[in-house]
Amino acid sequence: MESKQHIRWFRNSAPYINAHQGKTFVLMFDGEATLHENFANVIHDIALLSSLGVRMVLVHGSRPQIASRLSERGIE
Repeated sequence: MESKQHIRWFRNSAPYINAHQGKTFVLMFDGEATLHENFANVIHDIALLSSLGVRMVLVHGSRPQIASRLSERGIE
């Protein structure tokens, strides 16, 4: 039964895959995103889209990382 569900899911997904193949997605996420418990899943999803022929432009923030480094050095 489970394999039939996977096949149905794939068939339902195929039109969307074909519609977006070769397109460019711009994805923006803030620096806090890297700290989120679901971040690894987001990265896997981005990799999947890339493997399906979707081009990716990733724009990421870095405010928490910069603030942390400044704090470590005693810089306000």
